[in-house]
Amino acid sequence: MTGKYDIEIYNKRVHYHLTVKRNITVIQGDSATGKTELLRMISDYENNGISSGITQICEKRCVVMENASWKERLATLQQCIIFIDEGAPFLRSKEFTRMVKGSDNYFVLVTRDSLEHLPYSIEEIYGMRQERDSQKYQNAKRIYNETYQLYNLQAKEDIQPDLVITEDSNSGYEFYHKLFGETCCSAGGKSNILSYLQKSREKEILAIVDGAAFGPEMQHVMQYMRDTRNKIVLYAPESFEYLLLRANIIDKTSEVTEKTYELADSRQYFSWEEFYTDYLIEQTRNTIYEYSKKKLKDTYLTSGNFRKIVSQLPEQIRINC
Repeated sequence: MTGKYDIEIYNKRVHYHLTVKRNITVIQGDSATGKTELLRMISDYENNGISSGITQICEKRCVVMENASWKERLATLQQCIIFIDEGAPFLRSKEFTRMVKGSDNYFVLVTRDSLEHLPYSIEEIYGMRQERDSQKYQNAKRIYNETYQLYNLQAKEDIQPDLVITEDSNSGYEFYHKLFGETCCSAGGKSNILSYLQKSREKEILAIVDGAAFGPEMQHVMQYMRDTRNKIVLYAPESFEYLLLRANIIDKTSEVTEKTYELADSRQYFSWEEFYTDYLIEQTRNTIYEYSKKKLKDTYLTSGNFRKIVSQLPEQIRINC
């Protein structure tokens, strides 16, 4: 499944609006923010249609999947947007993960906790809030609920890091090590980022992660960043391959990063990180830029190409380059 879909569902009392564009979207947040009512309305409309008093507007069929016979039901669904509540016991099972991978459906998971076994993007973690601007909507008597991105990582202040920690240990690490020198180290995977931050004694730390799949780690990492006295900046491009595509070292590759949701089929790619890697490998096959995750070719590190990649980093990251 590919595409970007607006979902609007409402009755006389409440109105919901959200947009999904990846295979996994997570809605978090405290209780009493309307998440349970959203699922109830989708389920009611699915079972009773317009006789439920609910209006649903979406290009794709929206369904709520509960515990009863979930495997059998999921196996029959295609081109659907599937909502699942955190109370579903199968949500954390290996079998559910296996069935999400390669599924021709999108999943919206309503849960307050992280789901370590699923590679979801930090950009697709949302909270839910009431929109009280009555001028924005025609019927001011309704309670309007909309989603918002829970994590905004736009750099607001400069950082000249004493330490740079990368999630990547291969091609990405090679690039960042060349850029930052001996201040750069690899955590050897996303699940190790938090422990590296906790062990570090440096005052200014830059952590570079692959945002396309770092979602499960965000809750604990952001909590630590709030609690520590150290200055920590989290830089989370989709992936290192995303940066290479954005740099246009190979002609016009940045175009695929603009509307990835039209290209990254959920049946083939578990995360957009996988899509960017596969696309870059295919575009550079049998050329001087032939890409491998394990080892970065020297052609990417020539002065001209190196500067193109560096130009993709936020200007707030101060680099002696």
